[in-house]
Amino acid sequence: MLSDIKHFFKISFPSLSILFLIFLNLFISNNFFDFGQLFVFHAIFFWLLYSPQLIPFYIILIFGILQDIIYLTPIGSTALIFFLLVFLFEKYNKFFLEPSFFELFISFIALFTIGMVALWGLNSLFNLNFLLIDINFVYKILLNIFFFPINYFFLHLFFKKFNLNKKL
Repeated sequence: MLSDIKHFFKISFPSLSILFLIFLNLFISNNFFDFGQLFVFHAIFFWLLYSPQLIPFYIILIFGILQDIIYLTPIGSTALIFFLLVFLFEKYNKFFLEPSFFELFISFIALFTIGMVALWGLNSLFNLNFLLIDINFVYKILLNIFFFPINYFFLHLFFKKFNLNKKL
């Protein structure tokens, strides 16, 4: 029984880490600064890289819809952006067998920036006029770029601690 609970926690840890980042961002944005809607892409990117079998598409869809509810954006818009980023990630991932952290960081920056611009474009389309790109837009991109290595480090610690690289 205890081993079943451990196994369930082990295979659900990627989803739990994404859920944790959603609520962490909600807490931090109310008290300090806002990372933006795509903050959870840090964890999605990491888990797609190291354990893609533990993060199925329906989980990404559910968390995208949850993000839309939290940010009061049209339902499905964040999930659509996440799927676009996952598609681009899958295309990128085929080029490198074992990328270094620097290559991963550069690819995260590119994908995250594409995601932010796509989210801006989608929200502009829904509002039927171009939304202004202000300093907060650039601030959110830079803030996420700065915090990605920190999130990567902690997720990698849990990845090694739980032995998630083994087939489950």
